[in-house]
Amino acid sequence: MSPKYLIDTNIFVRFQSGQQYDKDCFPVHYKNFLRLLDEGLAISLDKVRDELDDDFFTNEYKDIFKPSISNEITDTYNLLRSKFPEYFNTATQEHPDDADSFLITYAYHHNMCIVTQDEFQSTQTISINTKEYNIPTLCEALEGICIDNKDRKENIGQYKSGFGCICLSELIRLEQLMK
Repeated sequence: MSPKYLIDTNIFVRFQSGQQYDKDCFPVHYKNFLRLLDEGLAISLDKVRDELDDDFFTNEYKDIFKPSISNEITDTYNLLRSKFPEYFNTATQEHPDDADSFLITYAYHHNMCIVTQDEFQSTQTISINTKEYNIPTLCEALEGICIDNKDRKENIGQYKSGFGCICLSELIRLEQLMK
């Protein structure tokens, strides 16, 4: 199966021992998350791996971390940078090791869904050319569906496939429905 979910750093953190969704507290969700990784339905990027302070995922699932930069993705990155120059230029200059811009580019290029716990920031409170854009806000600006636990709850159940951004609870809901 080809991957459909691209996992952000903050999702892996939630599944680490002692965190919100660790295997002792939520064994079913933990097992389902590992199943997505095992079946190749969920992957991540090398930039996310570099942000993780967790030996389990980086060692046991090292094959899920794909290269974030390739010749084929460079054109997509340049396209997105031309649409949102302030964000992409600032993000790469101020935080060159941050995975967010790479996740957005990879997901957009491969028509995948990013799974993140970042909260949507309304474009009414930030300008189009601000460096304060985050993953959900950019996904929506790029016409992807955006679902979070706070400001985009009205979109629950609306993600079907393709480019978009969902929170962990929506991933859990989706994967429970698919069983």
